[in-house]
Amino acid sequence: MTDLYIATPTQADYDALMRLAEAAGYVWRSGYKPTEKCNFDNYEREVVVWMQENAILEYRYRSYYEGNQGVTIETIPNLANIKAIWKVSRENRNAFTMKHRLPPHYKSARKLYVICDEYSETYTTEENEIYKSLAVEYKPKESEVMPEKVKLPKFMCDWLDQHKEEFCGYPITDVSKLNRERDTVGDVGAWLICDTTNQWLLIDALRYGYEAEPEPLWGIKVGNCYVRSCEDELIELTKSLPLARVYRKGSVERMVKALGFGEVVDLNKEGKAYD
Repeated sequence: MTDLYIATPTQADYDALMRLAEAAGYVWRSGYKPTEKCNFDNYEREVVVWMQENAILEYRYRSYYEGNQGVTIETIPNLANIKAIWKVSRENRNAFTMKHRLPPHYKSARKLYVICDEYSETYTTEENEIYKSLAVEYKPKESEVMPEKVKLPKFMCDWLDQHKEEFCGYPITDVSKLNRERDTVGDVGAWLICDTTNQWLLIDALRYGYEAEPEPLWGIKVGNCYVRSCEDELIELTKSLPLARVYRKGSVERMVKALGFGEVVDLNKEGKAYD
Protein backbone atom coordinates (compact mmCIF):
# COMPACT_ATOMS: atom_id res chain seq x y z
CA MET A 1 0.00 0.00 0.00
CA THR A 2 1.36 3.41 -0.96
CA ASP A 3 0.89 6.86 0.54
CA LEU A 4 -2.39 8.54 -0.42
CA TYR A 5 -3.37 12.18 -0.75
CA ILE A 6 -7.14 12.51 -0.29
CA ALA A 7 -8.98 15.71 -1.14
CA THR A 8 -11.68 16.89 1.29
CA PRO A 9 -13.38 19.86 -0.40
CA THR A 10 -16.00 20.30 2.35
CA GLN A 11 -16.22 19.98 6.11
CA ALA A 12 -18.57 17.00 5.69
CA ASP A 13 -16.03 15.25 3.44
CA TYR A 14 -13.28 15.86 5.96
CA ASP A 15 -15.37 14.59 8.89
CA ALA A 16 -16.32 11.44 6.99
CA LEU A 17 -12.69 10.73 6.10
CA MET A 18 -11.66 11.15 9.74
CA ARG A 19 -14.30 8.62 10.86
CA LEU A 20 -13.13 6.11 8.26
CA ALA A 21 -9.45 6.68 9.04
CA GLU A 22 -10.02 6.24 12.77
CA ALA A 23 -11.85 2.95 12.22
CA ALA A 24 -8.93 1.80 10.07
CA GLY A 25 -6.40 2.58 12.81
CA TYR A 26 -4.83 5.85 11.62
CA VAL A 27 -3.56 8.53 14.02
CA TRP A 28 -2.13 12.03 13.60
CA ARG A 29 1.63 12.34 13.95
CA SER A 30 1.00 14.01 17.33
CA GLY A 31 -0.73 10.84 18.53
CA TYR A 32 -4.26 12.22 18.50
CA LYS A 33 -7.05 10.12 17.01
CA PRO A 34 -8.33 11.46 13.68
CA THR A 35 -11.61 12.75 15.15
CA GLU A 36 -9.90 14.35 18.17
CA LYS A 37 -8.18 17.06 16.14
CA CYS A 38 -9.97 19.35 13.69
CA ASN A 39 -7.76 20.59 10.88
CA PHE A 40 -10.48 21.89 8.59
CA ASP A 41 -10.28 25.57 9.41
CA ASN A 42 -10.27 27.34 6.07
CA TYR A 43 -13.08 26.86 3.58
CA GLU A 44 -11.25 28.86 0.92
CA ARG A 45 -8.26 26.52 0.81
CA GLU A 46 -9.12 22.86 0.25
CA VAL A 47 -7.65 20.49 2.82
CA VAL A 48 -5.77 17.46 1.49
CA VAL A 49 -5.10 14.65 3.97
CA TRP A 50 -1.85 12.73 3.58
CA MET A 51 -2.46 9.11 4.58
CA GLN A 52 0.95 7.54 5.04
CA GLU A 53 1.77 3.90 4.65
CA ASN A 54 2.63 3.61 8.36
CA ALA A 55 -0.93 4.70 9.34
CA ILE A 56 0.13 8.26 10.18
CA LEU A 57 -1.96 11.25 9.05
CA GLU A 58 -0.76 14.69 8.03
CA TYR A 59 -2.48 17.47 6.12
CA ARG A 60 -1.77 20.50 4.01
CA TYR A 61 -3.84 22.65 1.68
CA ARG A 62 -4.22 21.63 -1.95
CA SER A 63 -1.97 24.45 -3.12
CA TYR A 64 0.91 22.99 -1.09
CA TYR A 65 0.76 19.59 -2.77
CA GLU A 66 -0.13 20.69 -6.29
CA GLY A 67 2.90 20.49 -8.52
CA ASN A 68 4.88 18.28 -6.12
CA GLN A 69 6.53 15.49 -8.05
CA GLY A 70 5.04 12.08 -7.36
CA VAL A 71 1.94 13.46 -5.59
CA THR A 72 -1.47 12.60 -7.03
CA ILE A 73 -4.44 14.09 -5.20
CA GLU A 74 -7.28 11.56 -5.09
CA THR A 75 -10.99 12.09 -4.59
CA ILE A 76 -13.49 9.64 -3.09
CA PRO A 77 -16.92 9.77 -4.74
CA ASN A 78 -19.76 10.49 -2.33
CA LEU A 79 -17.26 10.69 0.53
CA ALA A 80 -19.48 12.74 2.84
CA ASN A 81 -22.15 10.02 2.85
CA ILE A 82 -19.89 7.01 3.43
CA LYS A 83 -20.45 5.48 6.86
CA ALA A 84 -18.08 2.52 6.58
CA ILE A 85 -15.87 0.61 4.18
CA TRP A 86 -15.58 -3.07 4.94
CA LYS A 87 -13.12 -5.61 3.68
CA VAL A 88 -14.86 -8.97 3.60
CA SER A 89 -12.44 -11.76 4.42
CA ARG A 90 -12.44 -15.37 3.33
CA GLU A 91 -13.54 -16.46 6.80
CA ASN A 92 -16.75 -14.42 6.88
CA ARG A 93 -17.47 -14.14 3.16
CA ASN A 94 -20.20 -16.80 3.13
CA ALA A 95 -22.04 -15.22 6.03
CA PHE A 96 -21.80 -11.78 4.42
CA THR A 97 -22.85 -12.77 0.92
CA MET A 98 -25.71 -14.86 2.27
CA LYS A 99 -26.97 -12.04 4.48
CA HIS A 100 -26.94 -9.60 1.57
CA ARG A 101 -28.08 -12.20 -1.00
CA LEU A 102 -25.24 -11.38 -3.38
CA PRO A 103 -24.75 -13.17 -6.71
CA PRO A 104 -22.40 -16.21 -6.69
CA HIS A 105 -19.44 -14.43 -8.32
CA TYR A 106 -18.98 -12.29 -5.21
CA LYS A 107 -18.31 -15.45 -3.20
CA SER A 108 -15.35 -16.38 -5.38
CA ALA A 109 -13.87 -12.87 -5.75
CA ARG A 110 -10.30 -12.65 -4.47
CA LYS A 111 -11.03 -9.40 -2.64
CA LEU A 112 -14.39 -7.88 -1.76
CA TYR A 113 -14.86 -4.34 -0.48
CA VAL A 114 -18.20 -2.99 0.71
CA ILE A 115 -18.92 0.73 0.78
CA CYS A 116 -21.82 1.45 3.12
CA ASP A 117 -23.40 4.89 2.90
CA GLU A 118 -26.58 6.44 4.27
CA TYR A 119 -28.59 5.49 1.20
CA SER A 120 -27.46 2.05 0.15
CA GLU A 121 -24.61 -0.42 0.07
CA THR A 122 -22.37 -0.90 -2.95
CA TYR A 123 -19.98 -3.76 -3.55
CA THR A 124 -16.77 -3.84 -5.53
CA THR A 125 -14.16 -6.46 -6.27
CA GLU A 126 -11.78 -3.93 -7.85
CA GLU A 127 -8.28 -3.42 -6.52
CA ASN A 128 -8.30 0.07 -5.01
CA GLU A 129 -5.63 1.53 -2.74
CA ILE A 130 -8.13 3.89 -1.11
CA TYR A 131 -10.54 1.10 -0.21
CA LYS A 132 -7.67 -1.05 1.00
CA SER A 133 -6.36 1.69 3.29
CA LEU A 134 -9.74 2.65 4.78
CA ALA A 135 -11.36 -0.78 4.97
CA VAL A 136 -11.91 -2.48 8.30
CA GLU A 137 -12.39 -6.20 8.61
CA TYR A 138 -16.06 -7.08 8.48
CA LYS A 139 -17.11 -9.14 11.50
CA PRO A 140 -20.61 -10.62 11.40
CA LYS A 141 -22.86 -10.15 14.40
CA GLU A 142 -24.56 -13.09 16.05
CA SER A 143 -27.74 -12.21 14.19
CA GLU A 144 -25.90 -12.49 10.87
CA VAL A 145 -24.68 -16.05 11.20
CA MET A 146 -25.05 -18.32 8.25
CA PRO A 147 -28.63 -19.55 7.91
CA GLU A 148 -29.50 -23.19 8.27
CA LYS A 149 -29.46 -25.42 5.26
CA VAL A 150 -32.68 -25.47 3.31
CA LYS A 151 -34.87 -28.51 3.90
CA LEU A 152 -35.98 -30.21 0.68
CA PRO A 153 -37.75 -33.47 -0.13
CA LYS A 154 -35.24 -36.29 -0.45
CA PHE A 155 -35.92 -36.74 -4.18
CA MET A 156 -35.03 -33.06 -4.74
CA CYS A 157 -31.78 -33.48 -2.81
CA ASP A 158 -30.92 -36.50 -4.94
CA TRP A 159 -31.71 -34.52 -8.10
CA LEU A 160 -29.60 -31.55 -6.99
CA ASP A 161 -26.68 -33.82 -6.14
CA GLN A 162 -26.65 -34.83 -9.80
CA HIS A 163 -27.40 -31.45 -11.41
CA LYS A 164 -26.17 -28.62 -9.14
CA GLU A 165 -22.94 -28.20 -11.14
CA GLU A 166 -25.07 -26.96 -14.03
CA PHE A 167 -26.02 -23.92 -11.93
CA CYS A 168 -22.47 -22.97 -10.90
CA GLY A 169 -21.60 -19.43 -11.98
CA TYR A 170 -25.20 -18.79 -12.98
CA PRO A 171 -26.97 -15.75 -11.42
CA ILE A 172 -29.48 -17.84 -9.53
CA THR A 173 -31.54 -14.82 -8.48
CA ASP A 174 -33.04 -15.17 -11.98
CA VAL A 175 -35.40 -18.12 -12.13
CA SER A 176 -35.50 -18.40 -15.93
CA LYS A 177 -33.12 -21.35 -15.92
CA LEU A 178 -35.15 -23.06 -13.22
CA ASN A 179 -38.34 -22.52 -15.20
CA ARG A 180 -36.94 -24.81 -17.89
CA GLU A 181 -36.59 -27.53 -15.27
CA ARG A 182 -40.37 -27.50 -14.81
CA ASP A 183 -40.55 -29.69 -17.90
CA THR A 184 -38.59 -32.38 -16.08
CA VAL A 185 -40.55 -35.61 -15.96
CA GLY A 186 -41.50 -37.09 -12.58
CA ASP A 187 -41.46 -35.84 -9.02
CA VAL A 188 -38.98 -33.01 -9.68
CA GLY A 189 -41.11 -31.37 -12.36
CA ALA A 190 -44.26 -31.86 -10.30
CA TRP A 191 -42.60 -30.30 -7.24
CA LEU A 192 -41.43 -27.25 -9.21
CA ILE A 193 -44.72 -26.67 -10.97
CA CYS A 194 -47.12 -27.32 -8.07
CA ASP A 195 -46.04 -24.18 -6.20
CA THR A 196 -44.04 -21.30 -7.67
CA THR A 197 -42.50 -20.58 -4.26
CA ASN A 198 -40.67 -23.89 -4.58
CA GLN A 199 -38.50 -22.32 -7.28
CA TRP A 200 -37.33 -19.67 -4.80
CA LEU A 201 -36.81 -22.37 -2.20
CA LEU A 202 -34.56 -24.14 -4.69
CA ILE A 203 -32.60 -20.92 -5.25
CA ASP A 204 -32.02 -20.61 -1.49
CA ALA A 205 -30.94 -24.25 -1.42
CA LEU A 206 -28.29 -23.53 -4.06
CA ARG A 207 -27.16 -20.46 -2.14
CA TYR A 208 -27.16 -21.75 1.45
CA GLY A 209 -26.88 -25.50 1.05
CA TYR A 210 -29.56 -28.14 1.48
CA GLU A 211 -30.44 -31.33 3.27
CA ALA A 212 -33.30 -33.79 3.12
CA GLU A 213 -36.28 -32.99 5.28
CA PRO A 214 -37.50 -35.77 7.58
CA GLU A 215 -39.83 -38.27 5.97
CA PRO A 216 -43.45 -37.65 7.05
CA LEU A 217 -44.56 -39.56 10.16
CA TRP A 218 -48.32 -39.74 10.15
CA GLY A 219 -50.49 -39.85 13.23
CA ILE A 220 -53.93 -38.85 14.53
CA LYS A 221 -54.63 -35.68 16.47
CA VAL A 222 -57.80 -35.22 18.54
CA GLY A 223 -58.13 -31.68 19.85
CA ASN A 224 -54.88 -31.05 21.72
CA CYS A 225 -54.10 -34.73 22.15
CA TYR A 226 -52.65 -37.47 19.97
CA VAL A 227 -53.76 -41.06 19.54
CA ARG A 228 -51.08 -43.29 21.09
CA SER A 229 -52.80 -46.53 20.17
CA CYS A 230 -56.09 -47.65 18.71
CA GLU A 231 -57.12 -51.28 19.14
CA ASP A 232 -60.69 -52.44 18.73
CA GLU A 233 -62.85 -50.15 20.92
CA LEU A 234 -59.98 -48.95 23.12
CA ILE A 235 -58.40 -45.60 22.21
CA GLU A 236 -55.43 -44.30 24.22
CA LEU A 237 -54.67 -40.58 24.01
CA THR A 238 -51.59 -38.62 25.04
CA LYS A 239 -50.91 -34.90 25.30
CA SER A 240 -47.28 -35.40 24.30
CA LEU A 241 -46.20 -36.62 20.89
CA PRO A 242 -46.76 -40.38 20.66
CA LEU A 243 -43.62 -42.46 20.85
CA ALA A 244 -45.37 -45.67 19.87
CA ARG A 245 -46.03 -46.94 16.36
CA VAL A 246 -46.67 -44.48 13.54
CA TYR A 247 -48.99 -45.53 10.76
CA ARG A 248 -48.78 -45.01 7.01
CA LYS A 249 -50.83 -42.08 5.83
CA GLY A 250 -53.38 -44.28 4.05
CA SER A 251 -53.85 -46.39 7.18
CA VAL A 252 -54.23 -43.31 9.36
CA GLU A 253 -56.81 -41.81 7.00
CA ARG A 254 -58.86 -45.03 7.13
CA MET A 255 -58.66 -45.09 10.92
CA VAL A 256 -59.88 -41.48 11.17
CA LYS A 257 -62.75 -42.29 8.83
CA ALA A 258 -63.69 -45.32 10.91
CA LEU A 259 -63.48 -43.39 14.18
CA GLY A 260 -65.48 -40.47 12.87
CA PHE A 261 -63.25 -37.90 14.55
CA GLY A 262 -59.65 -36.72 14.64
CA GLU A 263 -57.34 -35.35 11.93
CA VAL A 264 -54.34 -36.70 10.09
CA VAL A 265 -51.13 -34.83 10.97
CA ASP A 266 -47.41 -35.10 10.20
CA LEU A 267 -45.87 -35.69 13.62
CA ASN A 268 -42.55 -34.20 12.47
CA LYS A 269 -44.24 -30.85 11.85
CA GLU A 270 -46.23 -31.12 15.04
CA GLY A 271 -42.99 -31.69 16.91
CA LYS A 272 -41.68 -28.24 16.00
CA ALA A 273 -44.03 -26.76 18.59
CA TYR A 274 -42.18 -28.76 21.26
CA ASP A 275 -38.64 -27.77 20.22
